[in-house]
Amino acid sequence: MKFLFLSLLFLTSSPLSTRTNNRFLPAIAPPDSILAKLKASKAAIDKYVAQHPKNLIVLVKVPGKKNLVRVINEKWPDEIEYTYNIMIGQPGKVIFIDQIPYSESGDWFIEYKHYFDERGNTFAFSKEESIFDDSVKGGIVRTTLLKYFDAGFKNISQVDKLTDKDGNEIKKNKNNFNFREYKYAIYKSVKDCLDGYYINYSQLKLPL
Repeated sequence: MKFLFLSLLFLTSSPLSTRTNNRFLPAIAPPDSILAKLKASKAAIDKYVAQHPKNLIVLVKVPGKKNLVRVINEKWPDEIEYTYNIMIGQPGKVIFIDQIPYSESGDWFIEYKHYFDERGNTFAFSKEESIFDDSVKGGIVRTTLLKYFDAGFKNISQVDKLTDKDGNEIKKNKNNFNFREYKYAIYKSVKDCLDGYYINYSQLKLPL
């Protein structure tokens, strides 16, 4: 089951953002400044997740059960429908939730990532799907959707791209490839995301 965490290897290595003295910020930051701050926050969370994989809380959805099962010490259930990777930041707040549908065949990979600010609001969301395709160099094609939201959950930036396994852009229509395109939801807050994924707050504790 370790392959479920392979996506973490592609996380950005950008440095953590530094704290800004709010006294020197304008009353209303220009949109570009807001977006730059959100991108820096996402990069910081990605780096934190990559550097602290053992701190990830891993839950799985098994067939026929509503309640999720906690995975500790790589003890995985025999059957899985979804995996959820949750990161608790400082001071003890959820900053990241990753949902990964299980691919029994192993010939596709999908993940949905929510990023949360200090107030528990969603400020970024990404959807990534990779499939095998012999018509693409390297044999893998990847579609990535990345959205950023302001404090009112208004979408202020969106990137939708098609690349090969090395991140090189593919100038083809996405409909030419056999992507799953499963239905998914973008939740506006930590609470909504936990409720939507049926994640129990009592499970959000690091093992001793």
